[in-house]
Amino acid sequence: MRRMRTGLLLALAVALLAASPLSAQVAPSLTGETGLFTVYDAQTVPQGRFAFSLFYSMWDRTAAPIPFLAPQPDDPLRYSNDKIGMTMSFGLLPNWEASFSAGQRNYSADDRLWAGNINGRDRYGEVDHDETDKFRIGTKIILNPKDQVKVAAFGAIYIPTQNKDDADAYTTYRSDVEWGFSGTYGIFTGQFSYLWTGDLGEDFDVANEMRFAAGLGIPLIPNVLRGIVELDRVMYDGGTTKPPDFTDATLGARLGLGDSGLVASAGVRANVDRWIKEGSSPSNIGGILQISWMPQPAKAVEAPKAVPSPHEPPPVEPAPAPAPVAQPAPVPVVEAPPAPRPETSTTDEILFDAAKSRLTNIAKAILDGVALRLKNNLSATCTIAGFTDPGEKGDHAALAQARADAAKDYLVKRHGIDASRIQVEAKGDAEAGDDATRNRRAVVTVTFP
Repeated sequence: MRRMRTGLLLALAVALLAASPLSAQVAPSLTGETGLFTVYDAQTVPQGRFAFSLFYSMWDRTAAPIPFLAPQPDDPLRYSNDKIGMTMSFGLLPNWEASFSAGQRNYSADDRLWAGNINGRDRYGEVDHDETDKFRIGTKIILNPKDQVKVAAFGAIYIPTQNKDDADAYTTYRSDVEWGFSGTYGIFTGQFSYLWTGDLGEDFDVANEMRFAAGLGIPLIPNVLRGIVELDRVMYDGGTTKPPDFTDATLGARLGLGDSGLVASAGVRANVDRWIKEGSSPSNIGGILQISWMPQPAKAVEAPKAVPSPHEPPPVEPAPAPAPVAQPAPVPVVEAPPAPRPETSTTDEILFDAAKSRLTNIAKAILDGVALRLKNNLSATCTIAGFTDPGEKGDHAALAQARADAAKDYLVKRHGIDASRIQVEAKGDAEAGDDATRNRRAVVTVTFP
């Protein structure tokens, strides 16, 4: 496990040296759902696309007391819980994703006169144990994708990898079940979850976990570096014996690694309650390292240039021209000016909800493609025309203008396109056909000189 940990650290260092701007700082959490480090946000992997990550994570925990055992001089038992793992996620629908995670765990504690119960297992003195962690299969769906404050529901099942006869195992041989909700508004995300743990059997119940978490994803360098702050409060419910409730505080960052979609993340976490109650020995500092890949919007593809076939016969040289014959002086003719070079353009159409000017996720995806075209050709310009449905309520001219302005603001603020390259106009109910609802739109035209 130490070799795997060293290899992951080296890979992260190489990736950081090659860092360059990325169009977004979105990545899987440590369990596969799109989010921060451990907090899930109300975003999902695009439909039909994969995302994955490799990570190393270390938590510092306090064991539960052993029932009916006299306290030891150095109690409570305090241990580290390390994991090296991988996650995969897949976009099932535009706002629905599935995820899978697996990995190897290590439990360790130094040699002191202490004792404690870890996941139903009584342990004494020094601890050093490796085992395969439970497989996690999860899913997340966004309940209101068109609203500014988005809410997602999620659930997961943890499939055991140990059997009933393995007395050295630290995880139970029964499945755990998790469910919860998360909400995202701007850079803020909050989450509630509840984990029903699989009982150990033999008249011993492992405590369930109730978790309240909040996180911030703060853009430090637009489209390049994002700071991440998380606070997690874990409270134990029921069980034959249970550890003390605690709060984890995490501070880190996420860095874009080029246009390929690679993202590197790193953070430092501390068990605040353990530090306050038990002091700094053993250390209460853990950490996170992660390399992830998330799919990026497709770039505009240029038409291939014509290449002559190698089987074509060589060109035939023309016969020498005959000697010129004296002609009378020509009458001067005024030549017409050369015709202007033709311009090419692309046209995209984005739709809006009735009487609304807020961009939908589909509209943003279309504008992401428009932004790529404008970035690939710095001479290109853009015109955005806003339209309305005759049946919509309110001031149609103002609504049409707001729709055009919303598209322009997204290109300027989200992608850094120069505002002087974008012209907007409001056409209101013009061009409304039989299906008037199709006129709740903005038409985006990119012109290439």
